[in-house]
Amino acid sequence: MSQVKVTPSPRRFSGGIIRAAIIISLGNILTRIFGLLRDAVLAALFGTTAFATAFVIADNTLSIFFDLLVSGAISSALVPVLSRYAARAEDRAEFWRVVNVLLTLGLLFLIGVVALLQLVADPLARFMATKETDDIKDLTVGLTRIILLAIVFLGVSSIMTAALQALQRFVWSAISLAARNLGIIIVAVSLGWLLGVWSMVLGVLFGTFLLIVLQAPGLRDIPLKPSLEWNHPAVRQILKLYLPIFLGLLITSLALVVDRNLANQAGSEAIPAMRYATNLQQFALGLVGSAISLAILPTLSRLADDENKENFRFTLMSGLRLLLVLVIPATLGLLALALPTITVIYQRAAFNDESKWFTLVALLGYLPGVPAAALDQMLIFSFYARKNTLTPVLVGVFSNLVYLTVALLCTWLLPVGALRILGLVLANSLQQLVHMLVMFVLLRRLFGTLRGNGLFYTLLKSGLGALLMAAVAFLVAGFLTNGFNASGFLPNLLGLAVGTTSGAVVYLLTLRLLKVEELNLVVGAVRRKLKG
Repeated sequence: MSQVKVTPSPRRFSGGIIRAAIIISLGNILTRIFGLLRDAVLAALFGTTAFATAFVIADNTLSIFFDLLVSGAISSALVPVLSRYAARAEDRAEFWRVVNVLLTLGLLFLIGVVALLQLVADPLARFMATKETDDIKDLTVGLTRIILLAIVFLGVSSIMTAALQALQRFVWSAISLAARNLGIIIVAVSLGWLLGVWSMVLGVLFGTFLLIVLQAPGLRDIPLKPSLEWNHPAVRQILKLYLPIFLGLLITSLALVVDRNLANQAGSEAIPAMRYATNLQQFALGLVGSAISLAILPTLSRLADDENKENFRFTLMSGLRLLLVLVIPATLGLLALALPTITVIYQRAAFNDESKWFTLVALLGYLPGVPAAALDQMLIFSFYARKNTLTPVLVGVFSNLVYLTVALLCTWLLPVGALRILGLVLANSLQQLVHMLVMFVLLRRLFGTLRGNGLFYTLLKSGLGALLMAAVAFLVAGFLTNGFNASGFLPNLLGLAVGTTSGAVVYLLTLRLLKVEELNLVVGAVRRKLKG
């Protein structure tokens, strides 16, 4: 006897996703705040000097290999597979069994990988620091060798994160990510005067270890039992899903290595300035884009098994509309308040006026790609949920080729300095936009049509509100900081605070006048969370 498929209530699904997104967003707020403080410490200690370049290259190397070996598997393979076991009460024992297998095999694999990476650390670091002196190249190699040890902690904690997300226990992982950056700050501030830039690397090791310690209580009901059952069906399925992702990330990783080399050729200030600007735009992106995408992934993974595509389509379109309402004002708000933001967060000690303007140039180039990256992340997750990891990889290869083509042209045609930095970051934004557009076209082919989902009207209304918001924020902040000529901390802090507040009020009032439904959903979810 066939079962009747019931279309879920819009408010039921949207409300659940929003509540989960709120939890992740609160964790992201703490994580991003401490991330900004972490880079503020780096900026104060080393500004955009060669020492900052050495640390950033080492940290980038860690991120490249972590993304390649572990991070890419979380949303593409680990969460979708584990969510299916966690969704059924009768499979809970099997769920824990799979988690034990992943933790055991993952730990052994990562220890072996770190040992092998010590062999490539020297030539890789020297290639990315191509324009630095021999002393700085030697320092970069040493920092890279030590920081790569953090891959073991990051890998184990990522498996724990995937298990917690599959169980929809978002609090523990959200808290731990914030503590990671706090750990870096504590060590750098405490030992920076004694160890210099080495204190940043030791802080990374301490912070990544905290990821494991603080997530452990969320998995306290797991019966820990090491297992080498490498042929378990779940392990095979995870490897099958992740193989295309790995191949795609391998190409992306090579592109990132080349990107660091090109950035270093753009000028000695380029890599640190791009790092500081990236952290600011990632604040906006992580605050809304990552939170909603991560919150919706377990739901999409469950709905992917439903023969009725309408449930899946509805949930995805609701998430995309919610993203538009949040990411557009975040992007335009950061654009309007870019200068006081950089001044308040970074400008002190070794971070001088020259460092500020290089960072501003980089930020302006990154911002056009923020909305595209936010939407693209959810589109990618929608394919992951349907066990299709190959398509996003192929699109990623194409977009990387677009980036490399434009970046190389910028390197050949533009002079060293701010103009070449701007060209490189605009190439990155173009890469994000191309990837998002191609993914959207492919999604449209999957569902036949996306009409009637309200996406265009939400974009129109939220775009109008965000433009008004940005104009008000810019004018208010400019007035309070004497036309952005004030360089002191307090005038810029006042302009940033009042500009942000006044802009937010204008945006909320505009959305209410335009009757944007997503605003009511967010407000309702926040109220229920506060009451609960």
